Amino acid sequence: MGKKLFEDDGYTWCFACGKDNPIGLHMKFVMDDEKCMSYFIPQPEHQSYNGRMHGGLVAVLLDEVTGNYLFRKEGKPAYTAKIEIRYRQPLIIGEKVICLGQELHRKGRMVEMRGQVMKEDGTVLAESLSKLIIGE
Repeated sequence: MGKKLFEDDGYTWCFACGKDNPIGLHMKFVMDDEKCMSYFIPQPEHQSYNGRMHGGLVAVLLDEVTGNYLFRKEGKPAYTAKIEIRYRQPLIIGEKVICLGQELHRKGRMVEMRGQVMKEDGTVLAESLSKLIIGE
């Protein structure tokens, strides 16, 4: 499977990726067999302390890129059962980041995923280890 860009999947009000959500993050994804990827630039409305993205919204980036990987691969929504996040460095408002989601292990409908948010130079800013359940 080659790379594909997904812009309209019928979930237009999703907070993270919905194009019709006026307060959403408007993430767009590129996917191949091994990973799901999205570029994101935090805006002033995404900040907590001056110049830094709110940690809860960083969690949304990680959760979305891992869940989106499974949604694209399986054609069904995937629901987060557990997520552990490690924040390594702040995301700076206005600085482009790369969000990656990769599958690590699968047992039935339960899938362990790794998420990463990094600078364009590869510096990891935040990472997650999560378990998601693929819907029926």
